[in-house]
Amino acid sequence: NIPQIILKGADWYASMGTERSKGTKTFAVGGNVMKPGLIEVPMGTPLRTIVEEMGGGAPDGGKIKAVQTGGPSGGCIPSQHLDTPVDYESLGKLGSIMGSGGMIVIDDSTKMVEIARFFMEFCMDESCGKCIPCRAGTVQMHNLLDKIANRKATQRDLAKLEELCDMVKNTSLCGLGQTAPNPTMSTLRFFRNEY
Repeated sequence: NIPQIILKGADWYASMGTERSKGTKTFAVGGNVMKPGLIEVPMGTPLRTIVEEMGGGAPDGGKIKAVQTGGPSGGCIPSQHLDTPVDYESLGKLGSIMGSGGMIVIDDSTKMVEIARFFMEFCMDESCGKCIPCRAGTVQMHNLLDKIANRKATQRDLAKLEELCDMVKNTSLCGLGQTAPNPTMSTLRFFRNEY
């Protein structure tokens, strides 16, 4: 029961993955997927391989709408990008992160504004309160997402939400505040029609 990295060494481990994202990564795959669980794959494995082959795809004949990666402050990657390799650079280009290795599969029955609101609530609750952009900004963003989800928002509210995303991302002191807008920003980017 000796781990392979000890038996084969660091060079063997570094031979897996991509040029800039070496080795393997463990993911907790959950959400609307047939086979949720923990998996370990070489970095650079396509998202589609993880979600459809290893995770079994969406249950009950549903279609995968998006995959949210990186934990609560990761972005939502739409199904048209399922062939994206899972590495730091590729996820970053799509507005997501590797983060804690969370991977939530979202099927076509899910409303993306509700997803953004759900993750914003987590970030709002987890804010330490040290800096105002995160402490107050996440609350205001959650309130706007709630207003949008309940169909009580205006175009002005949507513009204010986008301004807040930018402000919180660029002025928060720590990683939580800097990444808290990711679910909202990515759903605005790829699923704007739902707003």
